[in-house]
Amino acid sequence: MKKGIIIILIAALHTGCVGGMLYTNITSPRTYRSATTGDIQGKQVVATDVRGEACSYSFLMLVAIGDGGYDAAVKDALGKTNGGTMLYDVRADVKYTAILGPLYMKLCTSVTGNAVK
Repeated sequence: MKKGIIIILIAALHTGCVGGMLYTNITSPRTYRSATTGDIQGKQVVATDVRGEACSYSFLMLVAIGDGGYDAAVKDALGKTNGGTMLYDVRADVKYTAILGPLYMKLCTSVTGNAVK
């Protein structure tokens, strides 16, 4: 019995989860430096409240793929605009999901902002 508890505790310490060992679903704000309306004077607004997302995934803590970074999320958002080259007034969040600790993990960064060219 003691050996089983020790194994569970060791597994819990190695999951790297911010939350629970069986299931985690967390969203939190991310810090960033964004252009403001004063920074974009003279530029044309091409889209408002455009959203982009970038995710990375991990399986069994053996294989990790994807780009869940802020830059990739901004590029995704700009790709949804009509020629937008810069986002301003950006809001960013990160969402972390884990199932059974290290079995499956997903980290997504999402940004929402207005695009100018």
